[in-house]
Amino acid sequence: MLTPNTPLFLPKLFDHIAECLANFLEKLGIKNQKLPLGFTFSFPCQQTKLDESILVSWTKGFKSHGVEGRDVVSLLRKAIKKRGDFDIDIVAVINDTVGTMMTCGYDDHHCEIGLIVGTGTNACYMEEMRHLELVEGDEGRMCVNMEWGAFGDDGALDDLRTDFDREIDAGSLNPGKQLFARRLHKMVRRLVPDCDVRFLRSEDGSGKGAAMVTAVAYRLATQHAERQRILDALRLSREQLLEVKRRMGEEINRGLAKESHDQATVKMLPTYVRSTPDGTEHGDFLALDLGGTNFRVLLVRVRGGKRRSVEMHNKIYAIPQEAMQGTGEELFDHIVHCIADFLEYMGMKGASLPLGFTFSFPCHQNKLDQGILLKWTKGFKATGCEGEDVVSLLKDAIHRREEFDLDVVAVVNDTVGTMMTCGYEDPLCEVGLIVGTGTNACYMEEMQNVELVEGDEGRMCVNMEWGAFGDHGELDDFSTEFDRAVDDCATNPGKQRYEKLISGMYLGEIVRNVLLEFTAKGLLFRGKLSERLKTRGIFETKFLSQIESDRLALRQVRSILQHLGLTSSTCDDSILVKEVCSVVARRAAQLCGAGLAAVVDKIRQNRNLSELKITVGVDGTLYKLHPHFSSIMHETVRDLAPQCEVTFLQSEDGSGKGAALITAVACRIRDAGQR
Repeated sequence: MLTPNTPLFLPKLFDHIAECLANFLEKLGIKNQKLPLGFTFSFPCQQTKLDESILVSWTKGFKSHGVEGRDVVSLLRKAIKKRGDFDIDIVAVINDTVGTMMTCGYDDHHCEIGLIVGTGTNACYMEEMRHLELVEGDEGRMCVNMEWGAFGDDGALDDLRTDFDREIDAGSLNPGKQLFARRLHKMVRRLVPDCDVRFLRSEDGSGKGAAMVTAVAYRLATQHAERQRILDALRLSREQLLEVKRRMGEEINRGLAKESHDQATVKMLPTYVRSTPDGTEHGDFLALDLGGTNFRVLLVRVRGGKRRSVEMHNKIYAIPQEAMQGTGEELFDHIVHCIADFLEYMGMKGASLPLGFTFSFPCHQNKLDQGILLKWTKGFKATGCEGEDVVSLLKDAIHRREEFDLDVVAVVNDTVGTMMTCGYEDPLCEVGLIVGTGTNACYMEEMQNVELVEGDEGRMCVNMEWGAFGDHGELDDFSTEFDRAVDDCATNPGKQRYEKLISGMYLGEIVRNVLLEFTAKGLLFRGKLSERLKTRGIFETKFLSQIESDRLALRQVRSILQHLGLTSSTCDDSILVKEVCSVVARRAAQLCGAGLAAVVDKIRQNRNLSELKITVGVDGTLYKLHPHFSSIMHETVRDLAPQCEVTFLQSEDGSGKGAALITAVACRIRDAGQR
């Protein structure tokens, strides 16, 4: 064995191998070509990668000096380089047992074990990565060279050895080594009756097998490079994220300024919410929450004073597709029908209560109890609503029903409701963020900067409507062909471009488009597409959260793929799908973090502070349920806004409780003004 002081001479064995190789290439007339080479080296080796193999010990009568403890690939490369008359790309060094498995695996895809019983004996098989503690990572499988010939060297087989075995051992070149006894077909079937074992004879495993491993390694390396090239378009550098932050900052200023507001993509809409709860609010309030495919009606009981509390009762109703995409009258009649059902359910039929309406779509407000719908998002397309006051549409529907009357006090965006709910718990909460079906943010802006509203005193919550950031091309250089495919097929092409890179409604569809590209190029699912995967929307965003869960085994990822019609997907396919999900979700979290970094830095600069301490109230299923989204987003904000100490507080029902709190605050202020 080598010591640190042993001179590293080149063993003659490798000079001889290089000479044989040169003669062979010359005979075939290909000596001037640089070809990939697979090196079958059938001795116990320690491998850290495919093209590196440290000889542990010689067996089978070999005793060439200066090789044990050294990388045999390096030794062969040096011998070839010393000759200088040909060049070879050594791609893989393998054991003959592995070569045997690979050769038979070419003919039979069920072949996952290799066995040699000849001059020597050995076996290899495909082991789960999670069991291989010598190699990092626990995804997929790896072929393990057992070197089982040494089984018994510790005396484990002594009670099976006969005098004849001991005599043969004593007269061998390596007495006390390689004592494994050989029995096969019948014995294997007898010992593992539950396994259907088929034996397939290999044809030249050490030669053909080495070439097979080399060919597979070449294919895998080429495919890996192509996959990474495609995925690199979805990976953002720190410089790119800083640029997103800078552009968001520019759009914030354009949206606030009267002169540029109409052209700005980030609309920075005034909400007329100027105060957070002070603890004196009390009373019963109704809240409506319309922000997606479900609609909620809530009764919120607010108790003030020392024992202040908020007690809530609610009921969830579905919004049918025909109401979402029919007429405005049909949509608001359905909403009023749900309110009537809820009041009856609560035993309050005919009651008249102050109401806060969480309406989570872009609105222009001139006062707290008015909201002009600018445009539908999130798949809604009800006619006769855009450009109209949603409070008037709601009141008209209530009057058509003629059963009850309600005092609509406030129209609230879910993001503002989130900020108010968290502000009830933490006075430092001055930012609201939603990352769910859609995405949006709001924050407390200085009145002097809100040019759309008269007055310079105090602050007002501004609803950013940041989902439309990028609608004028601000994000084109960060968008990929997959984003463009998702946008082209959406109900609102060219709109909500930032939201389409971030929110739960679109991430699954981005992943599906990447998987389609991979499969079309033969990089996934063996190039075979399932009809289901061709279906828009079939890859739900919840699958991203499930697939990226650290607790989910690869077999469970495969069950999700089988649900998508990919019944023959492999373990490797599962690993690749997981990587695609990870890259898409990471980019979404980073882009969201870059936008938020622009917001908190704006607040810090508004207040001329070198350091800002602030809390962000957050809601939304993507933020709450995805296993890594929140941590990546937090990390991005810390990195891009280092002068801001940002705390994140998860909102508990901002769109319901928040609407009631805003209504309660408005009633308190209104009542105080009437005294």
